[in-house]
Amino acid sequence: MKTYRAFVLTFEGDVIQSVDLVCATEENAKSMAEQLVDVHPVELWDGPRRIARFEPKH
Repeated sequence: MKTYRAFVLTFEGDVIQSVDLVCATEENAKSMAEQLVDVHPVELWDGPRRIARFEPKH
């Protein structure tokens, strides 16, 4: 298992919240991070590497 970090962001890019995600694979982490999206975008990171950014669906 590996720990990834998801950041809930304002539209200006400021961090509202960070969430540690312990997952078996990067794909699992992407799925979990995407579920965090509500009205704010979420970025998923593996240390210094950004894996994905998920935008809210309007």
